[in-house]
Amino acid sequence: MRIVTSKQMKQIEQNSIQYQMSYLRLMENAGCAAAQFILDTLHDVNGLNCVVFCGKGNNGGDGFVVARKLSEHGTNVTIVLADGEPKTEDAAKMLYLARMMELPVLSFEDEPELVGGAVVDVDIVIDAVFGSGFHGEIDARRRQITSMINSAIAAVFSLDIPSGINCDTGEAAQDADFTIAFDSYKPAHLLPKYLPQLGKVTLASIGIDPLAYSDLEQNHFVADDSFVYAKIPQKEDNAHKTSSGKLLNIAGGIGCTGAAVLSSTAAMRSGAGYVVTAVPQAIYPIVAPSLIQSPFCFIETAADVAAALNGVSAVSIGCGMGTGQRQRGILEEVLYLAKCPVVIDADGINNLAMDISIVSEAKCPVVLTPHFGEMANLCRTSVKEIQKAPLLCAQELALQLNAVIVLKGAHTVIAAPDGRTFINQTGNPGLAKAGGGDILTGILTSLISQGMNPFDAAVSAVYLHGAAADRCTERMSEYFMQPDDILIDLGRLLKENIR
Repeated sequence: MRIVTSKQMKQIEQNSIQYQMSYLRLMENAGCAAAQFILDTLHDVNGLNCVVFCGKGNNGGDGFVVARKLSEHGTNVTIVLADGEPKTEDAAKMLYLARMMELPVLSFEDEPELVGGAVVDVDIVIDAVFGSGFHGEIDARRRQITSMINSAIAAVFSLDIPSGINCDTGEAAQDADFTIAFDSYKPAHLLPKYLPQLGKVTLASIGIDPLAYSDLEQNHFVADDSFVYAKIPQKEDNAHKTSSGKLLNIAGGIGCTGAAVLSSTAAMRSGAGYVVTAVPQAIYPIVAPSLIQSPFCFIETAADVAAALNGVSAVSIGCGMGTGQRQRGILEEVLYLAKCPVVIDADGINNLAMDISIVSEAKCPVVLTPHFGEMANLCRTSVKEIQKAPLLCAQELALQLNAVIVLKGAHTVIAAPDGRTFINQTGNPGLAKAGGGDILTGILTSLISQGMNPFDAAVSAVYLHGAAADRCTERMSEYFMQPDDILIDLGRLLKENIR
């Protein structure tokens, strides 16, 4: 699956000109492809009323083509110029052809009442106002248009991206029933659970030569089975417990003993050969009976950290450990002393939020796994702001801290400091229960301990966590399942795909 930013899409179109293609031909192809999808979806458009809202750029040009093609199939088409006459030469040519067919053309600025009347009895709305190049916020006039489209009792088809959605970050304003992505998916297309405004997303070819993608750096991607299972290390025939990964899990506290059990169990069930659970001595009698395969050590203060780190290949810290100066001191010491990757989750993140600069100062690779609330604390903003642009927030924090960021949610986003960004497509609401993050932390740290690099381990862990949950719902339902139930399904997935 090819995922490109708006800037990369412009470069692809520019590259295609070298291979007997023109911008006008691309526009014609895009409009024809969109019209064909509409015809295939609605089957019979003869006699239906259609309003095509067209912007001043090339997305509007695509809309003019759609208007022509639907009119040829008997649709009563009205074109609305959302921002006056087209500003690009190619779009102007397409509007000229539409006018040659005597299609009605209204100006939203000059004839708002006529536009409003056209929308009253509309059956099909085509949104061709902005397209994938939109950035920033829409102004008052365009908000009137998006409000008019949203309130129309009609099938709404958006060309490339619903107007008002930033295709790179996911900020949204406009609703659609169907979104027709041209040539390549854009990052926002992979966020349907965050962006119901997209409706059903389909991909349409516009005739770009494969050579136009040469040397294109693809930083955004989704994973599949072949990617994930190829990354997970196979067990060597002569493996022993420490060669399969020695993991230190600093977790648990008074009132949160289960977090230590869940995270260590998940780590062991994900292939780590030697999982040491580090807890305060006071809760040892509670957690020990549930972790009979795990040796224990006791970390009460920062002074206990150095000995516990000896020989480990990965560290997880935070699951249920609580917050305060004592816990903050332990976290600081881990980041100061650790030579192996460190995964920080839950209360580790809450302690970190006091001063995140210690992450960028760490000598070890760091992975942070915040949910939206924790991310808001780290970024000193609101959950609402994180929800507006989760991709951008994760990317910016990854760059700022030189760390891998796992922003957990309906579509978990993983961002690396070098710009690579993964958008997860597995999982379901059954994971939205206390303890789900502890399981993910265990899987993730286990994969790192076995030799995977932090970014690939994060991608694989999130994918497997969601895939196991998807299978678990088939056995137990989203309501009944609990976080540790997915470990049975994780085992079955690993058995089917790895020796």
